[in-house]
Amino acid sequence: MFTVLTAAMLLAGCQGATPNVKTSDVFTAAPWKANERLEYRLRNSDGQAVGTGVLTTKIDGDRLVLGQSYTEATTPVGAPPVRDEITVTVDAKTLKPLQGARTTDARMEGGKAQHTRTTWTYTAEGDKTRLATSSERDGGKPSVSELTLRPHFYDNESSLWLWRGITFAEQYEQAYVSANALDRTQQNVAIRIPQREQVEVPAGKFDTWRILLRNGRAVRTAWISSTPPYQIVRWDNGDLIFELTKSE
Repeated sequence: MFTVLTAAMLLAGCQGATPNVKTSDVFTAAPWKANERLEYRLRNSDGQAVGTGVLTTKIDGDRLVLGQSYTEATTPVGAPPVRDEITVTVDAKTLKPLQGARTTDARMEGGKAQHTRTTWTYTAEGDKTRLATSSERDGGKPSVSELTLRPHFYDNESSLWLWRGITFAEQYEQAYVSANALDRTQQNVAIRIPQREQVEVPAGKFDTWRILLRNGRAVRTAWISSTPPYQIVRWDNGDLIFELTKSE
């Protein structure tokens, strides 16, 4: 099966035990002041273009609607296009999640299209929060599950916004819980900032914070511009490399 994988999802999909670290709320303030749109090119580890991605931030009162849209670079003639669309609604001040949805159009071997729709909600029950997920494929019977979350959680699909709202400083180290509605799991994610680096991408040259993210044995790297609005300039999740091409 060929499908365009999302940028953030691959972080929580890494194999290995979750880090045994103390977690806390890490989001301090939103660096964006208005709606925004960030465009990316996607390359594999061999440098080949495999797709494009768009991240959108829409302010809706006291909420944010965070959108991800991914499309394959080239669709064979006569074949169904591969797409991946995700939206997560979060509290605008804390980035705590409220609900989310993902729609994928994948292409199976032989060219057959496969449509999957997943939705999820977060419900507070006393001092606990429950994540409920429902997923159906090609209109079939939904698969439903629930997960009680540990404290200090954020939705995995909001990661590319969450990391922009931390307190940037060299040798920064914190950890939080990533709730993955698609995998129906939760993992600790440790964040560390070793240094600043100069990075050049299609959108230009940037002075950035280099962010290391660890869950399990895997370590991934993000480069975030060193000045507001702290845009994700490059993101290497181990399988795909995202590079900023345009912002507005």
